[in-house]
Amino acid sequence: MEHAFKIDLRGIIDLLSNHLYSDPSVFVRELLQNGVDAITARRNLGEHFEPRISARLSQQENELPTLEFHDTGIGLTEAEVHEFLATIGRSSKRISEARDTFLGQFGIGLLSCFMVSGQIELLTQSALGGPAVRWLAQADGTYTLETLPPRAEAGTTVRLQAREDTDFYFEYEQLSQALANYGAILPYPIHVSDEEQYSHVNADTPPWLAYAQAAPEDRDALKESVLAYARDELRLDAFDVVALHSEQGGVSGVALVLPYSSQSNSRQWHQVYLKRMLLGSDVRNLLPNWAFFVRCLLNVDTLHPTASRESFYEDDALTAARESLDVQLRTYIESLVRDDPKRLDALIALHHLPIKALALENDEFFRLLVHSFEFETSTGRMRLGAYVEGDAPIRLVTNLDQFRQISQVASAYGHSVINAVYTYDVPLLRKYSALMGRELEEVNAQSYALSLEDVTSSGLSDFLERANAALTQCECVVSVKRFEPAELPALLIVTEEVRQLDDIAAAREMASELFADVLDDYEAEYQQFRVSRLHLNLNHSLVQELLHVQDPAVFGRLIQMLYVQAHLLGHHPMRTTELTLLSEGLSDMMRWGIRATHHSTLN
Repeated sequence: MEHAFKIDLRGIIDLLSNHLYSDPSVFVRELLQNGVDAITARRNLGEHFEPRISARLSQQENELPTLEFHDTGIGLTEAEVHEFLATIGRSSKRISEARDTFLGQFGIGLLSCFMVSGQIELLTQSALGGPAVRWLAQADGTYTLETLPPRAEAGTTVRLQAREDTDFYFEYEQLSQALANYGAILPYPIHVSDEEQYSHVNADTPPWLAYAQAAPEDRDALKESVLAYARDELRLDAFDVVALHSEQGGVSGVALVLPYSSQSNSRQWHQVYLKRMLLGSDVRNLLPNWAFFVRCLLNVDTLHPTASRESFYEDDALTAARESLDVQLRTYIESLVRDDPKRLDALIALHHLPIKALALENDEFFRLLVHSFEFETSTGRMRLGAYVEGDAPIRLVTNLDQFRQISQVASAYGHSVINAVYTYDVPLLRKYSALMGRELEEVNAQSYALSLEDVTSSGLSDFLERANAALTQCECVVSVKRFEPAELPALLIVTEEVRQLDDIAAAREMASELFADVLDDYEAEYQQFRVSRLHLNLNHSLVQELLHVQDPAVFGRLIQMLYVQAHLLGHHPMRTTELTLLSEGLSDMMRWGIRATHHSTLN
């Protein structure tokens, strides 16, 4: 025995309001959609008539406001009302035809009116003739239908009365804004009025649509109007505007280049229209993932919307459209490389992350842009194109502390070292080395210290013994080298293991007894690497004079102050030990100065 499903209309309405549609105001979009489809169907009959959509608000004393939504479309016959309005999911537009011609497909749009009203009253006159029909539906799933004398003009009027909790959507300003939002670029005039106000909400077509449809040679004249529209309507002072057009999906519109930097994991909203009806202001699956530095305004003709009409199905058509837009955005950047390098520099400065991400994904794009990328080096910020002019290897460090230590010395030896600690720096340089055949050398402070010129230790053993004794509490070994710049008296090399030990010591001060034991075990693994190294520069006059200082107190304090100075110049964190040495050293030096002044006065 066969049985028929039973439909709980209240459950369907709850599904619409809480799961399918994101905002009750979409009932305005559904009414617009039905009106546009009805007008399109009537035009397909070859009739000559005035296409028009109107929304009129009224309110009787002590009653909730009422909305009458009228279109001059094809209307419905009595049989069509029974078939299409009383059967949930049955659309008057066949799916194959709907995808090519009409906005709606699913036959559930009119039910969205129950999200704001307890009943739906529909008066319709078919352009095919016959009587007018009045259909009155309740939210409990019941409806009544009666035939009326034929009306002079074909079309449909939907009458809704607000509920107490939805009267906000029946205010003039709210309704006008919703109609303008959804219908700004619809081809048929949309009028809204109440007892005191009137507006033709889509009288002016937004300039971005004309810009997208214009011939390339005509776009310069329209560009400023699009940028002004973005400022006035979107509160976006766009950096640039890019026309987008794709036969795949019937896509046409613009990409507004954002005037501020964006993160590589962020997604921009895109305002997308389907057959000139707003699909949504947060559609995210149409643009390639890397294009998060643009915000788009697009009209789509042949892609397939989901049931909520707030995004598109992931199918072959969407994939082809997305690939086409991908190519066009790449072409825009390529045109800047070729024709407007200053604008390219400004664009990269704003959106270096997405552009670098794109370069990593695409070899051709990488070759096009990589020499324009700037890197921080030991000799200042530099484009990669300038950096690789010579034959020297690409030298880089991947740790900021290491960069700070070696930058003082590297530049003096004619080396420019890249501080590759920022997002995409390392993969970009490695890819450059692989594609261009350029040697890549990852350096660190220890390797640079080994390259410094050794000074024979004969005659310095006593000096080094006294210097190491002065820094016993600092766990630092002293050596004497010759290096440039000669103005740098000392260079402190601190390994990553030493920094790890410092972090463990800081954590132990706040740790519980149990966690302190864990830290002790962890610290034991690094004990052999605890010692840092202070390289004194014999090219510096102060170090040369220090060789002849015999007073143990003065000698020890000067070694300690050179250590603290090297600590500061290398941007190393100051521990309690270094802060104590700095304080005591400054006190001693001031005291010695006072004594020297007093002694000279007595003499």
